[in-house]
Amino acid sequence: MNGPGIVVAMVSEAKTLTKASWVPGEVIHLPGGGILNISGIGARRAEGAARALLTRGVTSLVSWGTAGGLVPGLSPGSLVLPVSILRLDRSLYEVNRTWHHRLSTQLEGSVDLHGGILGESSKVLMTSQDKESFSSRTGAVAVDMESGAIAAVASDAKIPFITIRAISDAFDSVLPFTVLKSFDKFGRVDKVRLMRGLARHPQDLPGWLRLMWELGSARKTLARVAPFIGKV
Repeated sequence: MNGPGIVVAMVSEAKTLTKASWVPGEVIHLPGGGILNISGIGARRAEGAARALLTRGVTSLVSWGTAGGLVPGLSPGSLVLPVSILRLDRSLYEVNRTWHHRLSTQLEGSVDLHGGILGESSKVLMTSQDKESFSSRTGAVAVDMESGAIAAVASDAKIPFITIRAISDAFDSVLPFTVLKSFDKFGRVDKVRLMRGLARHPQDLPGWLRLMWELGSARKTLARVAPFIGKV
């Protein structure tokens, strides 16, 4: 097994790595030798996907996708290469420094690059107040729901790990609850549910349009970074 095992939560994130079709429950073998597993949203699913990749012989793990920005200065499309991941139980996991240094060196100057701590949350942080409070408690600059679980699996297996996350919602973004309810566990939009939700709450339309723009910016960054993942 030459390439890393890559865990992503959402189908849209996976499309920044491959255009191959995907069947739920199956992995995708990437041309560079890596294996991609689409877990679905959340720590429990990410852990299961990471462990499944270990059974296929991967010798390193990548948490790939989007994250929420917790501090001003992280814009949609900014790239976060955290040096450590803080879990809900306050466990702190360090990424592989050799891998991190190589990626940082290769990407510096070509993307808006940030380091720091990535925090784990059990839920989506909806408002800037939520984000500010989370950052104040943890010292994190960005947040997601999966990287902590993947880091723990890598640590247990004693294999290299790294997180690569593009900011999809900035510090000052307010995520409309009506819109978020229209996403399934793989981040796919149920258009009927979305239309019904917006019909009941038309004030959420600007938030939906902003979220789509921000997600698009994050995916563009991920697509630019994809060729550099490599391995340790």
